[in-house]
Amino acid sequence: MTPQQTASQPNQPLPGARLTAFGPIGWRKGTPMPETHRLLSDLPMAAKYAETIATGDGGYSSRGLGWGAAGTGDEVRRFLGSCLTHLPCSEASVQEDGTIHYRQSRRHSVVTFTPDTESGVIITDPASQVTADAYRVTGHDRTPQVWSAAGVRRAVADATRPGPIDWPDGWALLMPDATIRFAPRGFPWSAAPVYVGEPVPAPETWGPSCAQCGRFESEHDPKRAWAGCWTFQPPAD
Repeated sequence: MTPQQTASQPNQPLPGARLTAFGPIGWRKGTPMPETHRLLSDLPMAAKYAETIATGDGGYSSRGLGWGAAGTGDEVRRFLGSCLTHLPCSEASVQEDGTIHYRQSRRHSVVTFTPDTESGVIITDPASQVTADAYRVTGHDRTPQVWSAAGVRRAVADATRPGPIDWPDGWALLMPDATIRFAPRGFPWSAAPVYVGEPVPAPETWGPSCAQCGRFESEHDPKRAWAGCWTFQPPAD
């Protein structure tokens, strides 16, 4: 049976590992999560999901993002976090392929969130998701330059740091081809530029680090101070 057929019957167990917002009740801090459970905050989320709500299965209709609507990974995570926190009877599960199932109770129909595998995975932990030795980075119509993995991690962390209320948030995605796509926080009246990092072998030597920000010379962006300065400052002799 397909995952949707398996999950569409009320009162039947949801397929996959159980999703929880807080971990199993009584689970000790520092003890590994059992394989039968996944913590929502640790779940890799795709950039986009398609939503399907099972109907005609004899159950009550569950609420979702919208009937047949597509949603972003951030929207799906917020929806699940709110439901699992405030609706005691609600439950959710995730399968190995990333398909997520949710229902308001065992008597309700199932909402299925199917990930768009080509949309990329939201980067929430640069330390574990940005893994190449170096990246050829382009952005702002500038000449591609090679950044270290540490430099990309710092830029991604800066891009995804929350900004002022109602201003466009930054974002970062790990794409299926292992490239990194990210954009900084934007201004309300303009779109933020998109940067693309392609994995490449690291150079034999990076040269000296900037005396002001610690980044290498090739990591300085003439249009954005990713680490505190635009212009490379050679270290003192």
